Amino acid sequence: MELNAIRKPEGNSPQHQRDRRSRSVLSGAASAFLARALGIIVAIAVVPLTIGYLGSERYGVWVTISASLALLGFVDFGLEDSLTNALGRAYGRDERELARRYVSSAFYILCAVALILLATGWWIVPRLTAFLFPQSGSHYPEITPAIAIAFVFFALRFPLLITNRVLASYQENAIANLWLVAGSIANLSAILVVIRFHGGLPWLVLGSSGLGFLTSVACTIWLFGRHRPWLRPSLRAVESTILLQLFSSGWKFFVIGAGWMINTETDTLIISHYLGPNSVTPFNITMQLFSVTMTVQILVMPSLWPAYTEAFARNDFVWIRRAFRSNIRLSFLSAGFIVLIFVCFGQQIIRVWAGEAAVPPFALLVWMGIWNLMLAQLYAFGCLLNAIARLRIRIVCGLITAVLNIALSIVLARRFGIVGVTVATVIAFLVADYLPISLYLRSLFREFRLRENSSTEFA
Repeated sequence: MELNAIRKPEGNSPQHQRDRRSRSVLSGAASAFLARALGIIVAIAVVPLTIGYLGSERYGVWVTISASLALLGFVDFGLEDSLTNALGRAYGRDERELARRYVSSAFYILCAVALILLATGWWIVPRLTAFLFPQSGSHYPEITPAIAIAFVFFALRFPLLITNRVLASYQENAIANLWLVAGSIANLSAILVVIRFHGGLPWLVLGSSGLGFLTSVACTIWLFGRHRPWLRPSLRAVESTILLQLFSSGWKFFVIGAGWMINTETDTLIISHYLGPNSVTPFNITMQLFSVTMTVQILVMPSLWPAYTEAFARNDFVWIRRAFRSNIRLSFLSAGFIVLIFVCFGQQIIRVWAGEAAVPPFALLVWMGIWNLMLAQLYAFGCLLNAIARLRIRIVCGLITAVLNIALSIVLARRFGIVGVTVATVIAFLVADYLPISLYLRSLFREFRLRENSSTEFA
């Protein structure tokens, strides 16, 4: 039997399946709302606290450290996304032993990744410090210990990445979101304690990273110890053939993820390197403010992705078209409304929220708004293409965009400052990603209509 075979429920009409699928997407989005809302509340509380405590320079350092490590997030080799699809197939056929082999193989290869990162950390950390912060400010002695602490916890978290993927694959996103809420509260508590006892930047990194890590450990112990013990990773369940299956699709997600990380995280690094940590603060705060425009996609995507996959397997192109159009409209309207508010009142909001040092120029608000309107639709594009495994177009466009974005960002940052970096991002994504994928989707939906008509003709 083919591993990608999907069990078809008996006695379900196409309309019943469409209604069930739509309800699943809506319930999944609703369960994510609490986690997202609390995450925003925590972010709103943390920003003024940390800027007031650390000052603009050290806050910029903290943000730059986070961005630089996020840039390394793609070194999971795409195993997370590949594992999600593999577990979904095993769950659909109730093959528990196969699911355990998938989980075990992914877990131990990620353990190997963590060990490699830890072993090379002594070489990476000093060079990362020198590259990111060539201007040695008054708090420079704190930077290397802070990066080292953050790097250690970043590496240790790799094997724990599978936890949320297991919960998502078994349609338990609500439980995963509750653990995310617990992690957010733990991080906020750690920050408050460090500020209360006047700890330095390394202590702030240790507290927030450490408690977040312990929350992930607790979730993993609960998942494999009590909730689904039959999935508990075992070395005896690791198989080379399973690893090859995971990597066969994982490398594509790896390339896409690497390109996306480069495109979204390098702006902060370029600003820190060429303009200094002080310039990072207004740029990062503006990015955090505008990130609210992605709320619809963040809530919908985890549930919409598997729904697209199922519908595609059933040749239900009618539902795919309807869901995609609804997602595009909802994303554009919600993002457009929020962007309009932030462009008009963003400076006042940031001044009250984060202080005068974080207030950006008005031009940055305008370009950040244009970027987020485009980004809302790119999220919708990517969700569909990932779900139906049309990944080549995303790989090609993502790599071209990354090269163009970095080159333009360096040139325009030197000439126009932080505004130039966002202008470069907009130009790169418009030319190399947004327009080509829009044209590809047009041809894809024409293909869907032809396949739909063919299925109807021979039914």
